[in-house]
Amino acid sequence: MKKVNLFGADTKSLSAFISAQRRLNCYYEVLPSGEKDSKVVIRGTPGFTLFTTIPAAPIRGFLAVNNTLYVVGGNSLFSVNNAGVVTTIGSLGTITNEVVAMANNGVQLIIGTGSSGYIYTYSTSTLSIISSSGFPQSTTSIVFMNGFFVAQNPGTGQFFVSDVYDGTTWDPLQFATAETTPDDLLVVSALHGDLVLWCQHHTEFWQDNGGSPMPFAQLVGTAQDWGLAAVNSVAYFNNTLAFLAQNVQGQVQIMALNGYAPQRISNHNIENIINSFAVTSDAIALSYITDGHPMYQITFPSANRSFLYEGINNIWSEVQTGVSPQARHAANIGVSFAGAYCFSDSTTGNIYQFDNTVYTDNGTPIKRELDSMHIENQGNILGIDELWLDFELGQGLQIGQGSNPQIMLQVSKDNGNTFGNERWTSIGKVGQYGGPRAIYRRFGQSRDFVFKIRMTDPVPFILVRGSAIVRTSREAGK
Repeated sequence: MKKVNLFGADTKSLSAFISAQRRLNCYYEVLPSGEKDSKVVIRGTPGFTLFTTIPAAPIRGFLAVNNTLYVVGGNSLFSVNNAGVVTTIGSLGTITNEVVAMANNGVQLIIGTGSSGYIYTYSTSTLSIISSSGFPQSTTSIVFMNGFFVAQNPGTGQFFVSDVYDGTTWDPLQFATAETTPDDLLVVSALHGDLVLWCQHHTEFWQDNGGSPMPFAQLVGTAQDWGLAAVNSVAYFNNTLAFLAQNVQGQVQIMALNGYAPQRISNHNIENIINSFAVTSDAIALSYITDGHPMYQITFPSANRSFLYEGINNIWSEVQTGVSPQARHAANIGVSFAGAYCFSDSTTGNIYQFDNTVYTDNGTPIKRELDSMHIENQGNILGIDELWLDFELGQGLQIGQGSNPQIMLQVSKDNGNTFGNERWTSIGKVGQYGGPRAIYRRFGQSRDFVFKIRMTDPVPFILVRGSAIVRTSREAGK
């Protein structure tokens, strides 16, 4: 008999016969010391709580400036302080873009709504429309860099540049064009002193060389033949920018800039999944850090799916809100503010905060699920006498759901395509640190086993190891 580990880093995509593994609302953390004969712990993703509610929906933009969070909700601009108190600033008129453009130069806040541009001046608390002839009124992307606001001009390869520290004044001659390939400029970003121009089929990098009237010039030899597949997929992640990329063949991959070169962070399994979606252009992403783990979370609203990339171990998981068989995560757009990571959902005026000490999504149970690797022996019959899941024990609540936290297990004997009856066991009421342990027996024989475990109780999800005691066909016949 031998003991085998249950969990790996693969992801089910093309066929469960190839890999049946799945991680939902959990991620891997490497243990440097390797105690308890385990070098990896599987942890639950953070839950979230309600921070405040904006009296207009949906939330279309966030920007944190010092101790104030500026929020566009519906067609209005609001400010929120650290205590969550909301103040209405003013109306923005018609908004044609789902997510508005927002940037800050320390003196002014600029907003591009897709139909008009607005300036909010901090010192005078005034909100005014931008009337300067050089401003591209339909812009959907604005960034601040080296004293200038830079705004993309939709439907062209052009970008325009404001006067220094003045978003109300735009010289109509102070513009340039992304010129490596004649396609549309979609998003402008700033990274490590470079201006990044995200186009449909390529990416360019420019720097401030002090010229006039255009202060920026292209960095020769840095353009890349990867375009942006979804305008809201760009997120600052792990000291760089991650994004949903597309090649000239139309396939999409998730990448992160490594210097000037896009580096693939998705894998074949994730790419197989997302390229099967009918729509990927609506993808929206955010990035946060939890306990030192940089996370890039991307959601495909039309497909109703969300995926999470953990940047230390480079492993993908799925995330969702609610306990339905399959759904997206609630998080839509986000920002770091008041020592936490705040985000909106896609329909309401609610602003939430991630919290890794909270084990529900604003009171909704979190479904955490793991599907194991295939346990097999070169196609031969094998038996499993015992399966042990080494969970943190004794974390039950005093009352209500979670007072006696349960782990569910199902087994598949057809290569992970269908699973049998649910088998439940306790992992300890409050203070029961020594047990009961999650041990299952009597699985019979098969040529292949795949195990599914699930927990929905609002308690810590910490799995140190999972193993099975396996008998080979010769041992099974004794």
